[in-house]
Amino acid sequence: MNEKESNILLDIKNLHTYFFTDNGVVKSVDGVDITLKKGSTLGIVGESGSGKSVTALSVMNLLMGTKGKVVEGSIHLDGKDILNISEEEKRKLRGKEIAMIFQEPMTSLNPVLKIGDQISEAIIQHFNVSKQEATRRTIEMLKKISIPRAENIIYEYPFQLSGGMRQRIMIAMALVCNPKILIADEPTTALDVTIQAQILELMNDLKKIVGTSVLFITHDLGVIAEICDEVVVMYCGRVVESGDVISIFKNPKHPYTTGLLKSIPKLGQHVEVLDSIPGNVPNPKYMPIGCKFEPRCPQTLSICKEEEPPFFNYPNGQKSRCWLCKKEYGGDQ
Repeated sequence: MNEKESNILLDIKNLHTYFFTDNGVVKSVDGVDITLKKGSTLGIVGESGSGKSVTALSVMNLLMGTKGKVVEGSIHLDGKDILNISEEEKRKLRGKEIAMIFQEPMTSLNPVLKIGDQISEAIIQHFNVSKQEATRRTIEMLKKISIPRAENIIYEYPFQLSGGMRQRIMIAMALVCNPKILIADEPTTALDVTIQAQILELMNDLKKIVGTSVLFITHDLGVIAEICDEVVVMYCGRVVESGDVISIFKNPKHPYTTGLLKSIPKLGQHVEVLDSIPGNVPNPKYMPIGCKFEPRCPQTLSICKEEEPPFFNYPNGQKSRCWLCKKEYGGDQ
């Protein structure tokens, strides 16, 4: 294993996750490649329906009970393919090796269990310690994320806490076992901007303290710019562009990425109406034949309707799935 490979913590290759419904097969994730480096934060961005959350659920092996199934591809954690392990091994991975923060904490926390019991459960499950020791570790983690009255909070219920406090509890639950990877699925969407800023700052601080790598899923490019090292842009279940955060923001190569960036309001700029991408994400059961973004793209070429573009690679590590790269930017396949 060379130095570059040894720095890779999570390696997703050619991932296909389909949902087998009564009305047909829905290809929610259709050939995704994502690499997460040790100690870094990778942002996955895209509109609703682009496959971001399904990719995360595939990594967490949380598709059971749904009609979804990983039909092709591999997910390697520290070189081990976690798709081809037993259910018992998958349960041991969740929480200890890979943890996840969900979008709405009120639907993720059990309303009839005390906060302390919900956090302690993961500690007891993975480390086989006494309840007293689990409670001690729980209070220690709550203090680490700056929750006041930690000794009292553990005896309260989720409904007694504010939205921002519940999200902090979710972060505590996710990090209490010191996982290698933290998947944050739009963890600040339901919060006001002040609490959102506090949560993002907290996640940045904890990443440095605990050493956890972060997979941050969002539709907000402003958040991506603030906390991420690298960016993956998804559309219709596929990665359409990837690269380091500075390159993506300064010189996006894909029209979809450009459209997302133009829709962000800029400080000091007065506009009556923000730019938007015309049209809607296509129905996953009826995808266009060529480029999936072609029906909404302002720079369509004739080949876009006929053939899906491959990835074009750039010297700075940027990749883009767009025929314009070959015609205008001079990228190499």
